[in-house]
Amino acid sequence: MARPGGNPDFGTKYRFSYGREEPLSEQVKVLMYPEMKHQLKNLAAQENCTVPDLIREAIEQYLASKKTAQAKL
Repeated sequence: MARPGGNPDFGTKYRFSYGREEPLSEQVKVLMYPEMKHQLKNLAAQENCTVPDLIREAIEQYLASKKTAQAKL
């Protein structure tokens, strides 16, 4: 039951945009050493981004390199 006086357009018309063409909807959990996490946090601070942004970029580069390697076979 909707809250009386609530906004019926909430979540559809007034949706926050992260500036991405495709929304992020999947999660992956990674366990790592504390030192590795600390290094990622420092690198993210230097790059002025977040750790998840760094990890997404690294995964995209890895997948692109694998796709290129498979295309050469």
